[in-house]
Amino acid sequence: MYSSFPYGAGALAPVCFATTLLMLTAAGIAQAAPSTTLEQTRPTTPPNSLENSRPLPPGPPRWAEDYRFLDDASKRTDVFDPFRYQRLSESAWVQFGAEMRYRADTFNNPVFGLRGVNKDSYIQQRLQVHGDLHLFDDRVRAFVQLENTQMWNKALYGPYDESRTELHQAFIDVNSEMLGGKLMTRVGRQELAYGNQAFVTYRDARNIRLNFDGVRLSYSGASGYKLDAFALRPVTTSEDSFDDGSNNNVKFYGLYGTLPKTSALMLDVYGFDLETDERTLAGLSGSEKRYTGGVRLFGKQAGWDWTWDFAYQGGHLEDASIQAWGISSETGYTFSHPWKPRLAVRFDAASGDDRFGDDKVGTFDPLFPKNGFYGDSGLTTLSNIYLIGPLVTFAPRSYLQLESGVFAVWRESTNDGVYMPGMSFVPGTPNSSSSKTGNLFRNNLRWMPTSNLTVDLEYSYFQAGKAIRQADGSDTHFGMVSTTFRF
Repeated sequence: MYSSFPYGAGALAPVCFATTLLMLTAAGIAQAAPSTTLEQTRPTTPPNSLENSRPLPPGPPRWAEDYRFLDDASKRTDVFDPFRYQRLSESAWVQFGAEMRYRADTFNNPVFGLRGVNKDSYIQQRLQVHGDLHLFDDRVRAFVQLENTQMWNKALYGPYDESRTELHQAFIDVNSEMLGGKLMTRVGRQELAYGNQAFVTYRDARNIRLNFDGVRLSYSGASGYKLDAFALRPVTTSEDSFDDGSNNNVKFYGLYGTLPKTSALMLDVYGFDLETDERTLAGLSGSEKRYTGGVRLFGKQAGWDWTWDFAYQGGHLEDASIQAWGISSETGYTFSHPWKPRLAVRFDAASGDDRFGDDKVGTFDPLFPKNGFYGDSGLTTLSNIYLIGPLVTFAPRSYLQLESGVFAVWRESTNDGVYMPGMSFVPGTPNSSSSKTGNLFRNNLRWMPTSNLTVDLEYSYFQAGKAIRQADGSDTHFGMVSTTFRF
């Protein structure tokens, strides 16, 4: 599986060592006395959110969980606490976890009825189990996660629907002190997420979460300053077991820095380089080098919260130059009420291409985005778009949350298509003359009946505008029921 690992076959050795070490540790765990971290700094303060609800989403991904607070026996309040965390010695501990998710989706007119299917209903399964070993006071860490994904009855198959049993993550961390801070070196198969996940995320909504092979360096300094550097290749999924591998046609490099100012103003600065050996976009085909530079302004103050990403893209696709831009933003206010109502406005915009096949490419590529901002129907993405609308969220009970949003959607350029996740456009839309893509209505209910079980219900309706109707497209209805059990 790692024959195509981007930095040579020798990188397989530490991954195999990690797997063996975790198996040996699990065998001897019974002899040991029992005992949120966000990925950025693994702090001991502020208080770990996992103490109050673990490990329900939303929250840190599994590789970022920190259960060391369970050394305090009085905090072991969950029935699975003895399984999820064990202290091995004064300087070593191990964590285990698992997830079982079943999801049923139904579409009426998927892809606006333009793929020859009027109705598509299917079931997806995702099973995960992981072990997380920390040695020498966290100077060395090994994380291994196995995953089984399956899908039944889907008419329009996608690349992230099914991959049987795979090694989803397997990496080694080496942590050291440097310049008054901490330097983490991570080698292996890993997930990745930055900022508000507008451009880089693991995409939890998909049955197969996005993962990469490669190397990542992360420096965490005093007062929350942080700088990441990475060189990765996305993992290509296949339908059989243990046959996923690095996509050698795509290389992803980047720098991501966080510069905290005050609680009301924080700043992320980033630069990405996505290199693709063969790509077709904006009427052109060939090798592409796309450079993305951007900033993120975010913060919280007196009930307000905001996150605004501004990005510009350059580079070239074959002999054509790339000039594109994108904005991803959400601004909200949470009222002082037991139901915690939050009213927000989402505004996203991204450039499209002005003329297919000329010497300029204006289509913005959101790279590896969190399209869940627009719901789980997968009908739009941050490319050739203007999108604006309100979001309302409230929690009438601690275990119940509802969210509704209404978005008006237009094309930025009527000479480019309506894009979906994966940068494929809705068939026929490049030939449409109207800018109006449509109106998107999304509703989500999250119920947490127990401390380890989450039930999500979603209904979305995309009212097709003229840009889609001129391509003979129709309105799309989407319904979803998902149950996730975690420990």
